[in-house]
Amino acid sequence: MVFIYANCKNTDEARKIATELINNHLAAGIDIFPIYSVIREEGNLKGINAATLIIKTEEVKIQEVSDVIHAAESEHIAHITTFTPFRISPETKEWLRSCVT
Repeated sequence: MVFIYANCKNTDEARKIATELINNHLAAGIDIFPIYSVIREEGNLKGINAATLIIKTEEVKIQEVSDVIHAAESEHIAHITTFTPFRISPETKEWLRSCVT
């Protein structure tokens, strides 16, 4: 199991991406959080409203998930980070496998 942390333009875009990933068995579950980010852009600080996805999937699906995110993004540059949890319960592993295969 891996988690993919990805920022989106807004929650509508995040929901669209999440729906496509789940419908195509690329993720078992996705959490969506509305966020406010402070970033540096062209040397200046900028505050933006956005949304973050935390996608639960398998390592073999990372590239496909990334491709869907990049294809769906309108003008926002997707920042995608993948991390592996230290410990996962057997029930969670089984749930994940049953959803993405």
